[in-house]
Amino acid sequence: MDTPRRPHRVSLFAKFTAVILLLGIVPIVLLVTVLQSRMLTEYRASLEDAYQDAIAYSAYSIRVRLDTYTDLSKFCYYYNYSSQGDFSYDYDNYDNLRKILSGEAFADADNAADSIRHEMGLFLHYMNMTDADIEASHFIYAPAGAAKVVSYQLGNYNNSLFDSEAYLQAVDFEHWDTESRNMGLVPTHALDYIGFRGSRTPYVFTVGRNYYDITGAVGHEKYMGTLFLDLRTDVFDRLFATLNLTDGGTVYVTDEAGHCYFSSDTALVGETLDVTAEAPAGTMLLSEPIPEYGLTVWCSQSRTPIETQIRAMQRAVWLVVALAVAALVIGSMFFSRKLTQPIRTIMQHMGEVESGDFTGRIPVTGNDELSDLTERFNQMSAELDTYTKQVYLSKIKQTEAELNALKSQIYPHFLYNTLEVIRMTAVGRNDPMVADMIEALSDQIRYVIGTVNDLVPLGREVDILTKYIYLLNCRFSNKVTFSYDCAHLENILIPKLILQPIVENSFIHGIKPMDGPGHIQLMAERLDNTVTLTVMDNGVGMDEDALNKLYTLLDSDQPGHKENYEWASIGLKNVHDRLRYLYGSDYGITLYSTPGVGTVVKATIPADLQNLAQEEPLC
Repeated sequence: MDTPRRPHRVSLFAKFTAVILLLGIVPIVLLVTVLQSRMLTEYRASLEDAYQDAIAYSAYSIRVRLDTYTDLSKFCYYYNYSSQGDFSYDYDNYDNLRKILSGEAFADADNAADSIRHEMGLFLHYMNMTDADIEASHFIYAPAGAAKVVSYQLGNYNNSLFDSEAYLQAVDFEHWDTESRNMGLVPTHALDYIGFRGSRTPYVFTVGRNYYDITGAVGHEKYMGTLFLDLRTDVFDRLFATLNLTDGGTVYVTDEAGHCYFSSDTALVGETLDVTAEAPAGTMLLSEPIPEYGLTVWCSQSRTPIETQIRAMQRAVWLVVALAVAALVIGSMFFSRKLTQPIRTIMQHMGEVESGDFTGRIPVTGNDELSDLTERFNQMSAELDTYTKQVYLSKIKQTEAELNALKSQIYPHFLYNTLEVIRMTAVGRNDPMVADMIEALSDQIRYVIGTVNDLVPLGREVDILTKYIYLLNCRFSNKVTFSYDCAHLENILIPKLILQPIVENSFIHGIKPMDGPGHIQLMAERLDNTVTLTVMDNGVGMDEDALNKLYTLLDSDQPGHKENYEWASIGLKNVHDRLRYLYGSDYGITLYSTPGVGTVVKATIPADLQNLAQEEPLC
């Protein structure tokens, strides 16, 4: 019989994809993602690099200019000019200015003061002529024995208009470092010490260099005075002329204390600023240090005016994106109704499958991919239902078979050894103690009857061990002593008969072969969610080869060692396998042994204290 053909269909995926591609969402999203993530970042980085290069060049120009004044200020040491117009540029003639200041250069001692002032005037006049940006030159001299500072001043205007005391305050000469060998800077200040300035700039900054008598011992030069040069701030205007700042942009030159030497905002010149703190939000703040002179060039530029065009472009892009998204929402609402309802139904039935209910089926409607998905889901649920039942039944049968096999091995082995002890005792001596031994045996047989996976309190298991030790001592004349410490875990539930095979193994292979009596100790301890049962003996122990063979047995599928057509070490192997079957591969037994010292066997089980036995403590 031919299978009926399903009618031709147009998939929802094809419909949805066609709408998205038609609206152009993919190219728009890619465009917005790339442009918005990179455009502004790269623009800002490029702009900052350009401004940084500009202020770096300005800082370099300032440093070069100050280097020039550093050289000019050293002119004190090779000045050689007289009122007769003689001048010699001679580095060897370094002492002329000292001779003028001390009066040694003049033969007429009575007119020495006037001669000194006249010659110093020539010196300062020469300094003024060396650079067009020098507004005024000053030499402050404190001769030995003088009560006040003497200032020789000369400006590019009438020298009589100088206020010497006001100038000393302007340069803060009281705190001037007279021991410094380097050129120093005085922050920009107003020309308050000049009575008439005309068209001159109202602000200057000052450079100064100390002059020493270097005719004495090296390192002990005598301070003679300080040469100060007032420099017009016009020099900064020329250096920053090429720095094109837009509205909201300001350039500063400050020292380490924040004194403003220059600013494109003239209201800030001469003020003390904290540029980083005063920069408003949204400002690009760049700096370039001039470490040789303790200055820093700052550029504060508002981002708003320089980012106007790129912001407009971004708004246009976002407008396009908004229109595209609106179209996408309108187009997708129709398809989402058809798409989401079947998916929700499938998800609901998937939740039932997760909870273990494989019987639910979803009605198949439509002729698209979702109908195929629904049909496949129904098939999967049916197959899972069948497979789960098969696996569940198979697992139950396998577990029962394994446990029954273990029972068939351990029960005859245990009963045989116990009855053998009683038999040999009865043969060896006619003792009424046999009655007690039989009673102990009866208790043990009664304890053994039942399924192997029964859980019993630890205290009950210890009670059976005590009776077993009693039977051993009846047979072997108090060969072994037994002690235990349950650490208040006597009511914890453990699998039945996991300790007796371990104790039996300790006696047979550890205590019995030794000369004299031995001791077996049982300890129980809990660590987090694990209970460890430790059986220790002081018997003959095992060497490393015997211990490795025993570990190999525990990891194998063999029930024990085959010795003389009989199986040995069955007890430990059975206990290990039972614990792994019941609780998983993380549990079982571990052994430690030292020849001549004894053996330690540890059995680990999970601690399930929520199911405590209600019997009276036996430990």
